[in-house]
Amino acid sequence: MPKSKQAMCPLFEDVVCPQGDEAAAGCSVRLEGDYDPINDFKDYIFMNCAIRRAREQEAGYKNETE
Repeated sequence: MPKSKQAMCPLFEDVVCPQGDEAAAGCSVRLEGDYDPINDFKDYIFMNCAIRRAREQEAGYKNETE
């Protein structure tokens, strides 16, 4: 059985986006546009989401190796 492709975060391409393809595509559009997390609150939220997901994923890897 083929493994399904996971949506990846456009900001951190090695982080899985748990919100799925549609959310990852929306973030990709933001990133390719005039991405500015300092002046645009939506871009700030996008950046925080990516950082949070990366930290969660890192914590999961650490727990798996212990």
